[in-house]
Amino acid sequence: MIFPLLLVLLLLPSELLAQETGTALLVQDRGTAAAELDSLRKLAAANPNDHAARMGIARLHERMGHPELAGPVYESVLLEDPANLEARLGLVATLLATDNSERALELLEPVEEREAQNPSVLSLLARSHRMEGRERVSLDYYERAAAVDPTEAQLTTLETARLRYAHRVETRGFSEQYTGSTPDGRGGEVVLDYRLRERWRILGRGQVQRKFGVSEHRVGGGAAWQWKPGLTVRGHALFGPDNVVMPEGDYLGEVAYEYRAATWLLDVRHFDFTGARTLVISPAVSWVATDRFLLNLRYAASRSVSNTFASAESGHSAHIRGEYRLRNRVRLHAGYAAGVEDFENFSIDRIGDFRANALSGGARIDLPTLTSVVAGYEHQWRNSSVSMGRVTLALQQRF
Repeated sequence: MIFPLLLVLLLLPSELLAQETGTALLVQDRGTAAAELDSLRKLAAANPNDHAARMGIARLHERMGHPELAGPVYESVLLEDPANLEARLGLVATLLATDNSERALELLEPVEEREAQNPSVLSLLARSHRMEGRERVSLDYYERAAAVDPTEAQLTTLETARLRYAHRVETRGFSEQYTGSTPDGRGGEVVLDYRLRERWRILGRGQVQRKFGVSEHRVGGGAAWQWKPGLTVRGHALFGPDNVVMPEGDYLGEVAYEYRAATWLLDVRHFDFTGARTLVISPAVSWVATDRFLLNLRYAASRSVSNTFASAESGHSAHIRGEYRLRNRVRLHAGYAAGVEDFENFSIDRIGDFRANALSGGARIDLPTLTSVVAGYEHQWRNSSVSMGRVTLALQQRF
């Protein structure tokens, strides 16, 4: 835990300086772009047939983050000059930025054959098909783009597409140490995530755990269905008959909606224990803030009924987790959790009004072989004056 936190602290000053410098440069760039835009508008007004001036206006709108303004300008040039490939591709890019992938494909298909070796055309086709929910077709276009133009950016994009599309098997182990007389715990699991069809994935999962001196296990599976582009429904059921610490039943239903840079989720989860049951409703959002930084926020409200409670007890949990890409294949993560820190390993000691605070940190390394190694440490302080430290190591392989 100390190493990840120190590393984050060391990175913060340079990151903040970079942000301040970037902000100053952005303000300066916007001022320059506004002046250029004014000049180009005067040229276009004096000569409406000046396509170069109008294309410059469209590019500046894009650079300033206004695809909705750039699109009509690109389209006006394309209507007058259908052979203008730059205007066509510029219009496609603005359509994708405003979630109109269907029209983007209509514009790309007429030029696909004669521009079969153009990496920009291939990349735009890949993005369009992915937004339409055709992941396999999208991956084929990314592979062709990388073969034609094997730059670092193209290869990184291709690898990201492969990681997203491929089957995955993961092994994960953890070790927990408690203060006082509480016995240490340990556990492991194996997860198989298999793409059955274009829009269907199936999941198999098995867990073993020794906690509070009791050894238990559970197994089960589930499925994920991409109902429509950007909208996915998931569910699973895990069973561990006669478990005491782990749930005897764990049932999950989830809806995930992806829109531009954010993915919104809603989980409904039910846990059955021996003599207790808990219902959890949990909204969350995952936001790609920049090409390097990912932020996850989650809130969970729970209601537990147990033989040991006088009445039903409510619980509240909140999670915040950030992930920063330090290098092309190295990512750091850090987070804070109030209440239940992890519903994937929910246990009987966390039901009801569970109050705790936890800090976590770690790293993920992605290897060229589509293998990922994830390591982390978490420290939790509970209201009962008990502290827990957890070390986690996971190996993920795509195929």
